[in-house]
Amino acid sequence: MKQSILEKFGLEKVFIIVIIVAIVAVCLIFFWMFFGYSRRGVQLISPLGREEWEIGQTYEIKWKSTGIGRIGIVLFNADKPEWIAENLPASPGLYEWRIQPGHEHGSNFWVAVFEYPWRQGNQISYSKGSFSITYPELASCDSLSIQEEWPYLASDVPDVRRVFITKETFTGDLDGLEGANEKCQIAAAEKGFSGDWTAFIGGDSPEQTAVKRIELTPRGLGGIFIDAEESLELLRGATCHRVLGRNFNDFLAKLSDLKIINEEKLSKDFLSKMEKVWFGRIDKDTQRNCTFIMSATYYIFLPLPEKYSHTVTCQNWTFGKAVVPGYERGMVLDDRFSICYTPQGEPTYSVTAAGLASGVEGKEIDAKYLTNVGKVCSEKQHLLCIEN
Repeated sequence: MKQSILEKFGLEKVFIIVIIVAIVAVCLIFFWMFFGYSRRGVQLISPLGREEWEIGQTYEIKWKSTGIGRIGIVLFNADKPEWIAENLPASPGLYEWRIQPGHEHGSNFWVAVFEYPWRQGNQISYSKGSFSITYPELASCDSLSIQEEWPYLASDVPDVRRVFITKETFTGDLDGLEGANEKCQIAAAEKGFSGDWTAFIGGDSPEQTAVKRIELTPRGLGGIFIDAEESLELLRGATCHRVLGRNFNDFLAKLSDLKIINEEKLSKDFLSKMEKVWFGRIDKDTQRNCTFIMSATYYIFLPLPEKYSHTVTCQNWTFGKAVVPGYERGMVLDDRFSICYTPQGEPTYSVTAAGLASGVEGKEIDAKYLTNVGKVCSEKQHLLCIEN
């Protein structure tokens, strides 16, 4: 009869073997946890540098990774980062990036691939050198219009009129309406835009509304309104620009359109700034005084007088503080302060200083741009500039 294992080796030997196996298993686990974790990494394969990538085309960003679940990809131009993609699975090792029309161009771009989400100590890999993003060479803007399913016009088409939103933001103290024009002129020069520019912003007087101020420019309300930022360069040296409006009224409608519609019609850069633009009184129908402060909806315990502003133009764009001079919270208010009325007809002193600006009302598919949102004068906003 065959002997059992216990009879052959004895209980003590079996117990020793079990202990040895357990120790080996634990060592393997610790080895994998520490050695395997320490070997996690990511390496960018493409682009490595010196490539020329053309606006409007699609290119592959490639990488290798070990021990990483998710990655993010950013583009650098000097020190300014721009998301290409975030929270991607690392395993494919490839992402197809289409360079959208209107993207910045130049020769100093870098790509970085990193362990997502970013935190100190995460793995990251950069291009070994800079690469270029260039314009395609086209004879007309027609192919771009077809590709984007939206009209683009060449800069040398008669009567086109450029529009841009300043990168810089400002309080309500703009040094008046002329100061706003000057800020547009400076911003245009910094961007390399020639010509004379007027800020689309209105003051207190009926002759100072934003529309009236554009009427007084050499071309009045005429022209085809285009995004001043070029999207492509043509063979003849002209550039292609996204159409913002076939006429002034068409352009003006974009400022108060549904957000989901504007996302189809406007560039990402233009759209990103549209929620923060000083407008004041756009036309004669815009209220001349008394506005509710939009941010007050988030502060239910805010004193009622601080929820209203009598001025809607930051005192004709010469005031950049949150409350009117002489006001201190808790003081007894008197006739030194103007009176406004709530929607229920209740009178209240108004002690906040505000101007009308752009904003968004509603959520998701119902989100809509507004041009008459009350914002305190200390809150910085962009300026919308129109070529004369």
